[in-house]
Amino acid sequence: MPVFDPQPPDRCPGVLRPHLAADGALLRIRVPGGRTDRRGLAALSRIAAEFGDGDLHLTSRGNVQIRGIPTTAGEQIPDELPDAVAAAGFLPSPAHERVRNIVASPLSGMVGGRMDVRPVVADLDRALCADPRLAELPGRFLFGLDDGRADLADMPCDLGARAIDGKSAQVRVGALPGPVVAGADIVTALTALAHRFLDVRGDRWNVHRLPGKGRELLDGKEFPERTGDPAGSGGPGAVERRRSELHGILRIAGSATAVAGSVPLGVLTPPLQRALADAADADSGTVVLTPWRGVVVAGIPADRVERVAASLTEAGLVLDPDSPWSRVSACVGSPGCAKSRGDTRSHAAGLVRRLTTSDVRDDGRPVHVAGCERACGAPHTPHTLVLLGRTT
Repeated sequence: MPVFDPQPPDRCPGVLRPHLAADGALLRIRVPGGRTDRRGLAALSRIAAEFGDGDLHLTSRGNVQIRGIPTTAGEQIPDELPDAVAAAGFLPSPAHERVRNIVASPLSGMVGGRMDVRPVVADLDRALCADPRLAELPGRFLFGLDDGRADLADMPCDLGARAIDGKSAQVRVGALPGPVVAGADIVTALTALAHRFLDVRGDRWNVHRLPGKGRELLDGKEFPERTGDPAGSGGPGAVERRRSELHGILRIAGSATAVAGSVPLGVLTPPLQRALADAADADSGTVVLTPWRGVVVAGIPADRVERVAASLTEAGLVLDPDSPWSRVSACVGSPGCAKSRGDTRSHAAGLVRRLTTSDVRDDGRPVHVAGCERACGAPHTPHTLVLLGRTT
């Protein structure tokens, strides 16, 4: 959830960097760790309704996109839009807006895991925003904080840490294991490595493109794998485990519960936004946007959870891990993208209907429908790619 005081409005116009698309401007709003609350979600809903197409589009980094923003003749977004983002607490540092890319284990501190990484997310976000030089990091540079269950193992993070136990974690540099550090030292280690990346990057925008794939940041040293993941390190097995963990009613500590599910095609419609806000109306209510375009609503009293689950299902959240919606995704397609050869979302919806009736051959893998060869938004794990009429 937002952890900074909002910046004064006069510091904010012009700092957000929208992308122009066929349906208007597209704006990405960073939500480190995917965590917000009822007020944050309500603020994002108001911004989407006032300035965009009304939907909140989830990204593979647990962030939010607002699409369909009208622009001026000079292709500028309204000055009031950045002000609204700042007033909602989602723009703590205009200079660092593009580099606050932090993914984290969505259920950390609630269900499972070896370490509660939620405080680490907040501390890392603060540290990034407090360091002027780290504003130079590329906008696609990604930090990952895994609480030990290896649910981020298949994500292409540049820097990160995976918990070994409740007090220590192993630093990750791209795909390479790094040193083991105390939990209290994770942020210091990651920001130091980020500085080292800036020292050696040249024109490269991520760790994986460095000649040594990140060994440069570790001074050529090799470190043994210490994360000891009993469930494997990513791949199809991890995908299935994650799918089962992030759907349905979840029991947390005491009498608290959570409801988790997939958001069809990653689009939070206004009815689903309202249902999520209602579900998180308790003081302790939390909304977590997952890197797999899903949502977890936590802090629901046990005596309400069945009604909340029914309300969210009616609004469109998919609680069944076996539903095809839990593994079918699509790029935005036409008319939103000028490069797309057709309406990918209608195609994906038709595919879900056919999979539901067992009308097509299905190997159970994730399926991504793309309008062109770029295949924007495709899963990082093995999947079937549908290019509007042909499968690869």
